[in-house]
Amino acid sequence: MGVSTTKYEVRCPMHGSIPFNDREKEMMDHPFFQRLRSISQLGFASYVYPGATHTRFNHGLGAMHLAGRIYDHMVNLPGFEGLKFGADHIAYCRQIVRFAGLLHDTGHAPFSHAFEPLLPSRLNLELPREWYRNFDPQRQASHEDYSVALIFAIANESKPLLSLLEAQDICSLIHHEIRPSKEFSEGGPTSLFPLLRQIISGEIDVDRMDYLRRDAYFAGVSYGYFDQDRLIQSLGWETTEEGVVMTLDESAVYTFENFLMTRFHMAMQVYLHKTVVLFDHYLVSSVQAGEIECPLENGLNDFLATREEVILARLYEAKDKFWASHIIYRKPFSRLIQLPPDVDEHKRHRMLEGLKAKGVNPIHIRTSRRLSTLGEKGTPPILLRSRHLGKIQHRPLHEASVLLEKYNQDFVIENIYCKADQILLGQQVLQSLE
Repeated sequence: MGVSTTKYEVRCPMHGSIPFNDREKEMMDHPFFQRLRSISQLGFASYVYPGATHTRFNHGLGAMHLAGRIYDHMVNLPGFEGLKFGADHIAYCRQIVRFAGLLHDTGHAPFSHAFEPLLPSRLNLELPREWYRNFDPQRQASHEDYSVALIFAIANESKPLLSLLEAQDICSLIHHEIRPSKEFSEGGPTSLFPLLRQIISGEIDVDRMDYLRRDAYFAGVSYGYFDQDRLIQSLGWETTEEGVVMTLDESAVYTFENFLMTRFHMAMQVYLHKTVVLFDHYLVSSVQAGEIECPLENGLNDFLATREEVILARLYEAKDKFWASHIIYRKPFSRLIQLPPDVDEHKRHRMLEGLKAKGVNPIHIRTSRRLSTLGEKGTPPILLRSRHLGKIQHRPLHEASVLLEKYNQDFVIENIYCKADQILLGQQVLQSLE
């Protein structure tokens, strides 16, 4: 399909004007993307941060804009012309990476990540199995699998907005289990595929760049701000045996580390807030207890019909049921104790069983977040670019960052909750077990 250059624009509180072309306008108007207007970006976070009612629709526009911005920055850097790509290939890659930014979250269910434990196996989806590196049909579907299914469906419509080749290449940037087309990935050291995937779903990607600032803005907190312009201007590229990969200028190491800490602080203060994860638990429990119906066995038809307003309506109808009532009337359990990160399984078990034996009904929730996956197997490297005695040198970024060297670990938040009127009893029980 051809490259469209006719431009439109929309206004965005994070990016100002977001320009887009005819093909992108058609994709934005597609029902699959319009559905994201009814999928909140932060789920139940608005029960704690009332302003956080923004949607995945807004985020998709922002991610598309940043994808185009970073791609253009890379293409215009000195030396790119030496890779000898034709104009058609450069334009094709630009359109693919922008579509990937736009569509990467189309597979999110109502209340975003809260709904993920309820997704069925991949058997319920019409997925292009030949695109996957190792397809396991019994595995539980992820929101990335649903994004792949939706993009594949768009390419198979009677008047498709994407060719099958484009759809596969878009999905290969969104889902790490999807292999790119031969035409998209061939080229050896000059293949742009590794770089494009890093732009969409890497350690310095457009997903995080957009949602951190956007989430902080609407939640009304300051944790999510970092020097985005400086970070983008410090990015570059370098050829490796696996293809072209992202580089970062040595002078921007602290900018990168600030970006990392921004992610960490937003996770600890907003995404994994003690009350937010509790309401996530309520929703899953309400469905699993049969209080409300959320059938997803019929593939995309069920999925597309399951919007947040539908789920809220069903919860309201079930407002006299235990879990649904806690959501509708906003009745969070109280946190009884936050467990230390090094608590052992035996002690945890004693605490939970001791509470139950005394008539306290605890809710136990454990969440974790890793600072970075740089340096881990399967994660494409970001190379730190420095100059020594007039020569350009590269080394892995994770080996140069003092922050990563000291603090790259799984940070665990583990809480035990109980009803407010059982707090004193619960405290007495836990004190007796010490």
